[in-house]
Parts: sequence; C-alpha cells; structure tokens
Amino acid sequence: MKIVMSHTMGYCKGVSRALDMAQNAIEDARRAGLPVYSLGKLIHNKQVCNRFAQEGMTEISGPEGHEKGLVVIRAHGVGDALRSDFLDAGYHIVDATCPVVKRNLLHIGRYACTHTILVVGHNKHPESTAMLEVLLDGKPITTKLVTALDDVGEPEDGVAYAVFVQTTFDQSLWAQIKDVLISWRRKGVEVVFANEVCPSSVNRRTALIELARQCDGVVVIGGKDSANTRALYSMVIEMGRKAWHIEDESEIVDEMRQCAILGITAGASTPHSLVENIVDALQQEK
Repeated sequence: MKIVMSHTMGYCKGVSRALDMAQNAIEDARRAGLPVYSLGKLIHNKQVCNRFAQEGMTEISGPEGHEKGLVVIRAHGVGDALRSDFLDAGYHIVDATCPVVKRNLLHIGRYACTHTILVVGHNKHPESTAMLEVLLDGKPITTKLVTALDDVGEPEDGVAYAVFVQTTFDQSLWAQIKDVLISWRRKGVEVVFANEVCPSSVNRRTALIELARQCDGVVVIGGKDSANTRALYSMVIEMGRKAWHIEDESEIVDEMRQCAILGITAGASTPHSLVENIVDALQQEK
C-alpha cells in the first residue's frame, strides 16, 4: 500500500487564529483568576476540544447559570442577540470569529437596509445561524435559509436579494443553487452575490480532486459534525472512489490497507498531529 497525502489539508487560517486566541484566553483567565468558556464547540474536532477542556475551558451555550468570566466566540461567529446577552451579563468576549465570516456578517447588516437576505447554508450550522441572526438597529432583519435546490422557490415581486453562502458549504450544491438564482436576473430581479465559498475550502477541495484521481480510496480525517469534512468525503464518493470519514485511528479498517494507493486528506479543523497518528497506524503491519 502506498500512501499519498493531499497537498492542502488540515487547519485553515481562521481555525489556527481561533485556537491561538483560545489558548491566550485560557492563560489570561488563569492569571486573572476567572473562568474561561467557549461558546459552543470551539472547532468541530473532539480531540482539540477535549484538550482545551482539560486546560479549564468549559463549553457553554449562553450566559445564564455561569460565573462571569472570559468567553471565546468560535471561528463560525455568533448572532448579534446572543453576543449582546453575554456583554449585558458582564462577560468579557474574546472574539475569535474568522475574519472572512466577520466581514460577511458586517455586510449582511449593510445590505439588509435595501435587500432581503438569502443565506445559503446547512441548517443549524453555527455559521449559518450567525448569518440568520444579524440585527439591524437592534431588530431582526428579513432573511431566508436555503439549504437545497428545493428551498430556492420563486422571487417576490419588487424585492431585491443579497445572497450570502456559508463559507464551508458544498461547492457543487452551491453552484446549482447559484445557477437558479442567476436565472432570477433574467426575470428582472435584482440578485447580488455578496460572497463565495471560502478560498481555503475551494483549495482544499481542488487538491482532493487531484488526489482522488490517482488513488483507489481516500481516508478523510475530521470531526463527524464538521461540514467541510463531510463535504470532502462526499466529493470522493461522487467521484466513484472508496472513501472513509474517520475521526481517529480507532476507526481504521483493513479495507483501507487493501488499496494499492491510499489517499489522505483532512478537514479544516483537523490537527496535523492527528493526521500523523492515523498515517502511522495505517503503516503498521497487521
């Protein structure tokens, strides 16, 4: 068995930045004698989240019922109302929102003055939720979540639309949805595409296509609740190659070793050390 590594995989810049900020927050809280929290899972990787938990970071979903301290907002961002709830309750916010996501949230507020906002993303994904919960002058704005082609529907008369896509959304599905929305323009509807899938995600997926073409199967490493990792796995399946989505070496199966050429890739929240552990385990004789 020959193992081939994707030339683009693992942490994106936004995740690396969030992890650095979380580590600094833990140290700052320790010096100040304050508790430190993450708002939801810091990233979609259980090993990393467990490590931060061991260092004293507690995962919470809201400000109620906890001692005031430092709360780290994950790279996916957070809705305006929930952010205000933490500030009003006396927490110190460490905003680790990815700069790309933060820009999108800012632009949603600007476009909302003149446009209805369409958010193309996965239901209940934290980034999509943050985009749906932008406030304008303290009030909810008109938004619609589009998760699939069937959700697009028809435009309303006299309405202009600004479209924002989750940065890790499935690229092929996004292209299909975008084509439908482009067809609205031919009906005279104003449709503005305000952002695209993150270039980091595009580069990772482009590298995967190149990898899968030369392999009999591909192991995709990352959290089972990671949207971008699931998208990588789905891409391999769509190409007609064998694929396995695993979180750690305990999920290795013999069929992987039966591939003449086995590819390895990883999602944006997967640490390099985890990839190394899995590759080492794959190379061990059975």
